[in-house]
Amino acid sequence: MSENELVGRPVEDVVTAVVDCGDDRDPETVREALDPVTDDGIVTREAVETAVSDTAKVVSTAETRAELAGIAYEDATVAAAPVDDLSIVAARLDEYADRLDAVETRVAGLTDDLRAPVEHLDDPGAVYELAVELREVAAAAQGVVRTADDLSVDLEGFESWLDSPERRYDEVAEDADLVDESLAELSDAAALLPAESDEPAADWVDATMRTRVVDLLIADLRAELADLRAWANREDAPFRAALDERVAALERRAGELADTLAECAEPAWRDRFEDDLEAFERAIDGVEPPVDWERVQETLEEQRERTFAGR
Repeated sequence: MSENELVGRPVEDVVTAVVDCGDDRDPETVREALDPVTDDGIVTREAVETAVSDTAKVVSTAETRAELAGIAYEDATVAAAPVDDLSIVAARLDEYADRLDAVETRVAGLTDDLRAPVEHLDDPGAVYELAVELREVAAAAQGVVRTADDLSVDLEGFESWLDSPERRYDEVAEDADLVDESLAELSDAAALLPAESDEPAADWVDATMRTRVVDLLIADLRAELADLRAWANREDAPFRAALDERVAALERRAGELADTLAECAEPAWRDRFEDDLEAFERAIDGVEPPVDWERVQETLEEQRERTFAGR
């Protein structure tokens, strides 16, 4: 079969040739993959070259968006320079740096994966593999575009956060609201122990672990407020002292909840779940502000799965 015999053949002939090669390829899957290199039901050289060109454009767009995200990161680091020694700022910059590094790594991978049309277009398998690779690279490039754009938007928001004390205080207040809600929920659950709970021991250990997470939340709030106070002092600006009072109140409520859970625990509950609680404490030992909340939540969910497996 010559190159001209393939490039200009009905796609169904190519589908049949590819499927007959084995590897349990589904005809519909092959047909769908060949669509970008098909014109009116015919596989053509022009369609192949257009597919490669279109994919290269998507990759170029991803590269441009990654470059823009890099510029936004540089602008943000300059804007943050006067206060980048504060943990509340440094942690955010570190997160953005990690995200930018991931975007740039993915872009480099796209360039490595993008290749010119295969030399042997008389090979149906080669054409099929090229079509599959082009589709995968295009999809990955579109994902990079979205990720880079999200990063750019977040970096712009970070600069607005740097410029607005009110926004910084409002975000802490919103986090305090979430802690407040968590404490209320846990306090309600503790009030049902043991008489009104179907599984009092399991409910108790679950509430105990979640209360420890709330402790970390409050410690994180306290650390953020300390940085915000230092920031305000540095700029000779007012500090929203009411937030200090609110976090202190949350600390008291969390302490009271922990005492309630400790007092209501029956010896059998402790014996049953002692190892689980110790494992969870070891897992979160050393966690300090600024807290990686995604990792803490994963740790809690992993421990809960182990604790309640088979129950």
